[in-house]
Amino acid sequence: MMRHRGFTLLEVLLVIVLIGILASVVVLNFNRDSVEEQVNREAARFQQVFQFIAETAQLRQQEWGLVVNEQSYAFVYFSDNGWQWAQLPQAAQEHQLPEQVRLQLELEGLPGAEQNLLSELEWQQDDEAVFAEATNPELPPLPKVFMLSSGEISPFRLSFLAKEQYNVLNVQVGTDFSLPLTRFDTDIP
Repeated sequence: MMRHRGFTLLEVLLVIVLIGILASVVVLNFNRDSVEEQVNREAARFQQVFQFIAETAQLRQQEWGLVVNEQSYAFVYFSDNGWQWAQLPQAAQEHQLPEQVRLQLELEGLPGAEQNLLSELEWQQDDEAVFAEATNPELPPLPKVFMLSSGEISPFRLSFLAKEQYNVLNVQVGTDFSLPLTRFDTDIP
C-alpha cells in the first residue's frame, strides 16, 4: 500500500507566516530613509517653501520673516497688528524636522551683509512688545530672516545638520540678497 506523505495544514500555515514576517522586514528596511536622504529632503523642502514665501511677499506687497528653532521653522508676516503667525499658505506654518536633523542659523559675517538695506533698519522690539510677546504665547518672536516686498532678503545661511555613523552631515541653504537660494553640501568628518 502506497502512502502519500504531504505537508500538514499547520506546517503550511507556519511557512506562510514566516514568509510574511521576512517580507515585512525587507519592506521596512527598504522604505526607511537614510539620515542623508532625510537631510537632503528637508533642505529641498525648505528651499521650495522659502522661494514660495519670498515670491508671495513680493506679490502681496507684504513683509515676511523666518522664525528658526533648533528643531523647526515657521514663517510670519507683518500686519497692522505687528508680526503674525502665517496661517495660509499651509506650507508657511511651523514645520517640525525629523528627530535626528537639527537647524543652525548663521547671520553674522556673511559677504555683503553690511551693504544690505536691512542692516540699516531698526527691527529692535520695544519693552512693550517684548512684554506682550512674553505674556501672549500666540504672538511670534521677532524673525531673524526677513523677506521684503521689494524682493530683498536678509543674508543668511541655514544649516541642516545630522550625525550619520562617524560623519556629521551638513547641508547649507542661504542667500546674500535675493532669490534663488544657494545650496552648499558639505560633510564634516
